[in-house]
Amino acid sequence: MPFSENSNHALAFDLSFDPILESYIPNAFIVEQLEGVLYYIKKNANSKTISELDYNLEANELQLLTLCEKLNSKNLLSKYKIKNKVAKSLEVLLSDDKTKKVIDHYVHFILESFFKIISNTKSPLSLDINKKNVFHKQQVSFSDVVLEPKLRFSKTPENIIYCLSLLNHKTVIYPFKTNFKILFNEPSWVSINNTIYTINHINGNKLKPFLSKKEVLIPNKNSIEYFNTFIKNVIKKVPIEADGFTVETNNNCKGCRIKPILHLQHKIYLLEIIFIYEDYEFSITDEKTKHINLSHNDLDEFTVHQIIRNKKEEKRIVKALEQLGLFFLTDAFASFNKNLTELDEFYNITELINNHEKISNASIAIDLQLNNTKINTHSSTISSNFIEKKDWFDIEMIIEIEDFKFPFSNIISHLKTGNRLYELPNGSLFLIPFEWFSQYKPLADFGKTRNNTIQIQKNQFTLLEETGIATEKAFNKDIIAYNTTGNIKATLRNYQEEGVNWLIKNYQLGLGSCLADDMGLGKTIQSLAYLDFVYTHFENDFIITEEVSDSLDLFSSNQPSITKKLKALVVAPSSLTYNWFNETKKFTPYFTRLNYTGLDRKIKRKKLDKVDLVFTSYNLLLKDINLLKTLHFNFLIIDESQQIKNRNSQIYKAINTINATHKVSLSGTPIENSLSDLWSQMQFINPNLLNTYSFFESHFKKPIEKSHNLQKVKELKSLINPYLLRRTKTEVAKDLPEISEQVFYSEMTDEQNKLYENEKSIIRNYLIEKQINSVDQKPNSKISILNALSKLRQLANHPILIGEEMSSGKFTDVTAYIETLLQAKQKVLIFSSYTSHLKIYTDWCDKNGTLYSLLTGSTKIKDRETEVANFQKDENTLLFFISLKAGGVGLNLTKASYVLILDPWWNPFAELQAIGRAHRIGQENQVNVIRFIAKDSIEEKISLLQQSKKVISDSIIENTIPEEVFNNIHYILE
Repeated sequence: MPFSENSNHALAFDLSFDPILESYIPNAFIVEQLEGVLYYIKKNANSKTISELDYNLEANELQLLTLCEKLNSKNLLSKYKIKNKVAKSLEVLLSDDKTKKVIDHYVHFILESFFKIISNTKSPLSLDINKKNVFHKQQVSFSDVVLEPKLRFSKTPENIIYCLSLLNHKTVIYPFKTNFKILFNEPSWVSINNTIYTINHINGNKLKPFLSKKEVLIPNKNSIEYFNTFIKNVIKKVPIEADGFTVETNNNCKGCRIKPILHLQHKIYLLEIIFIYEDYEFSITDEKTKHINLSHNDLDEFTVHQIIRNKKEEKRIVKALEQLGLFFLTDAFASFNKNLTELDEFYNITELINNHEKISNASIAIDLQLNNTKINTHSSTISSNFIEKKDWFDIEMIIEIEDFKFPFSNIISHLKTGNRLYELPNGSLFLIPFEWFSQYKPLADFGKTRNNTIQIQKNQFTLLEETGIATEKAFNKDIIAYNTTGNIKATLRNYQEEGVNWLIKNYQLGLGSCLADDMGLGKTIQSLAYLDFVYTHFENDFIITEEVSDSLDLFSSNQPSITKKLKALVVAPSSLTYNWFNETKKFTPYFTRLNYTGLDRKIKRKKLDKVDLVFTSYNLLLKDINLLKTLHFNFLIIDESQQIKNRNSQIYKAINTINATHKVSLSGTPIENSLSDLWSQMQFINPNLLNTYSFFESHFKKPIEKSHNLQKVKELKSLINPYLLRRTKTEVAKDLPEISEQVFYSEMTDEQNKLYENEKSIIRNYLIEKQINSVDQKPNSKISILNALSKLRQLANHPILIGEEMSSGKFTDVTAYIETLLQAKQKVLIFSSYTSHLKIYTDWCDKNGTLYSLLTGSTKIKDRETEVANFQKDENTLLFFISLKAGGVGLNLTKASYVLILDPWWNPFAELQAIGRAHRIGQENQVNVIRFIAKDSIEEKISLLQQSKKVISDSIIENTIPEEVFNNIHYILE
């Protein structure tokens, strides 16, 4: 615990005169304390005695205690004893003049720190105490008043009478009349009647003659020597009075100079106006109305020079300065802007430089110095040029100021550390413009300096925008824009064409892209249109020349074989690879394709570099990475690219070993958890765009996530904007169709698929055995077929529906899809033909604590309205599970923008009614319909049959199987 008024002891300090060191030296004590009053000294205070009392010192107390210990005689003796020799005492050590000088300097340094700290903290302090004294009776206090010395000289025929007094505001203090002790020489600290003051402009030793008398008599014969030794330097700073001397008066104000001075409160440089007179200057803040000086000639005659301030002329100068744009503040300092809180530290110095010519023309001098070093007042310029290399730009930037030219790379370290001052060859300082730190710091942070040039990667080309180099010229090439002359069998919407054009531009610049449109906006079709366009318009990029081996065939020309292949690898979650395959087949059927999945991958390997498009999953890529990384692809497209968000994951590391010329990532959620996800995405498509992860974390992630640094947000956006395109449904709503429909193909698990195939064989054998075929239209046969197909349908959706405890591929895909929608705060309707199927998902919600509404045939009428109201009005209820039969009519659910159909079947009419629950008058959002179909199941066969035979009829009612299904029963069960 710290010392306090409630403690029995207190830490206190004393200053006692040490005759050996010839100085007041501080000591620390532990003093008895009662009700905040200090009494007798208990013991010396040091780190050991403090720890025994179990007290924790505050920082300033610890500093003071440390300083006291440093001036302890034993410690001084140990610090300065001659190496390998034993010093008998400190007194002996000080007998050597050189050693004494070093020790005196050290003691002075420690004492200066002691006075500075204790005067601010007001810690208990006494003077010349001993252990028998009561502390509070010897205690001294600190005054905030700084005493001003005043000198008076009177001339008589025999002497010059010299008198010194001190001014406490208007009170005159004569040292000899008080209990006066000189505690420290320079700066001068003194004790007057147990109050400690500091004195301006004069050191303590100059006061010694006046401790016992009011005045000093200087015989005429000694006056010149005394004047030069003791008085000459003092009277330049201290006001004097003089009687009996020849007096010369001058009030000619020659003008002024402007001097920057660091204002400690505002922590910026303000401007001090100093009026120039003959041999003297008055600050505008100075309250003095005159200054008196003494001089003597060769005849040893003294003259008093009296300079009286010309207030009228000073006011005229102030008015002229105001017309030049200066504002005078309450403390008389000036600034070019009154609002000091928003100003840069060097703002006023910058304005002085910018207005240097105008101020000089007004005959006003500018004293631009910092720490006695001149600041160059000339304006600066930057010229820039660049050289394009294969993967980077060499940027040459030259700074010119006055007669000096030097490379911009010289100030890179200044931009990184925030140091505004750069030393020029002549020793003057160049004040780096404030705006350069925001304008060029990103270039400094990301660029690499080599041979006075700055190198940046091509993918960091936005950094060039701040250098004055036009970015469109940086790549020195004409960009071909997208047009609809390709072969793709689809009509793109406006925003999709814009997306394709953006992908094509980055392709031509050799840069990667992350298409991050909202789910349902067609990232797949945009990707295919992009591949189609570049394949058509840049065909030379895809020519493959293969040498033909020597042949004995006399008719062979032995000419190289020339083929054209797109060579694109598409990586997606397992559940989406089939979707990609089908979409490609539908929209770009002319591309050869290979679905590199399944157990027969070994057979497919020889085709990997023989086709236009290869599709595989993240899991299989990881398994076969040793093979895939040996191949070269023109394109690498990764779908749902948030899969690589973890930079430490095996899939992230594997995907980055694939050798591909052009990379594209697709994700509706490029940032799922933190900015770390973004770094991984950018590192994949454009390596080192955001530098190393450690740099990214300190430079962007922490400032943005912890401090909400908007400047860093702006800088990050500038870097990634060329490579990340994101459009939300809200942004492109006017260009969207009323309904967006999608089929999602799910793969059954291995165990599920095995059970499915076994059940399908049983049914097929049963049909053969009973001789049921497409011609048989008997009612009993139809019922048998219906029951058999229903069982397969349930098994394909989830084996638990037929009593088999095993996992389901579709369940995994649907729950993952729902989780994505929940994360996006989307309202979702989920339909199924089976209430038992819905229960599987509601159980999942219950387990995960997810709110939902539920409507089935068993829901009571009075409860229906409650379930609907909860969904429509409660922002936290995002899911509504509805059975097709119960929710087909009578519901208005316009809050939903997604409709999931878990088990689509041969009754599209029921599905259309379900979709109509969300897609109706009052709906403000696009409705996205997703049908989940189990791949290689009867669901897929029915879906394909519907597409090929147009088996859609409003007359088909629920549980009625269209004739086309019966006619193709063996096809369905293949």
